[in-house]
Amino acid sequence: MPFAAGLRESLEMRGSQVPSELTRGDSLEHVLSRHLRTVEQMGDRDLITSILLLSDDGKRLSHGAGPSLPICYREAIDGSEIGPRAGSCGTAAYFGKPVYVADIGSDPLWAEYRQLALPHGLRSCWSTPIRADDGSILGTFAIYHGSVGAPSEEEIRAIDMITGHVAHAILCARGVQDLEPAGSCQGNGPRLKLVHDNEAPEYGLPDRLLANVERIAALTTELDRHAELAETEDVRAALQSVVEEIRRLIDAVRLQARLQG
Repeated sequence: MPFAAGLRESLEMRGSQVPSELTRGDSLEHVLSRHLRTVEQMGDRDLITSILLLSDDGKRLSHGAGPSLPICYREAIDGSEIGPRAGSCGTAAYFGKPVYVADIGSDPLWAEYRQLALPHGLRSCWSTPIRADDGSILGTFAIYHGSVGAPSEEEIRAIDMITGHVAHAILCARGVQDLEPAGSCQGNGPRLKLVHDNEAPEYGLPDRLLANVERIAALTTELDRHAELAETEDVRAALQSVVEEIRRLIDAVRLQARLQG
């Protein structure tokens, strides 16, 4: 790659934004995609990342996020069964340990999948299980390269750090879905505290202004979806920059509302 020295700081910044993104209604895929873009932007040009989520019965992996993966490849592997020879991700989930395939074209683990990957220029794939605090597997995080090769020690350490941040985001999303207001998404807790016990309603700012802010937030989510479908990287980056700036302003207004409540 190698990953830039600022990767940890960038991921911590991303992690701090997860609670507000989820409470305003962003999907887990959108949240995780932002994590992956942060990683890809700090890596090599041929670096592509992916997150697959393990099914409740622990038998299949489904699409979690992969903003740079070819769509037809992503759809082809969506719902694949895990197993002892199921590519990098399916094998990593099956054995519960990292699987670093240096050459998709020759590795026996990819015998049934290489015909899906090679036409898209995917030559190596390093996959690591994503675990909850109790050790259970949530899914897999994978790095694809357009060249043959195995990860360095530095890259393995970076991968471990990335999977920790991804696990945190997944657990936060589950906390929001479960609607358990007593939990917390800070630190290692799996639940997101939605409302503080003594928090007053947000009446500090005019109701009309706050209503407009929420409408803007909804439109911003739609703009983010358009950004992901942009035809060129320049257009995508420009739209995403606008989205992030608008969201910072929205968060600032919401914070002011709480302070004045």
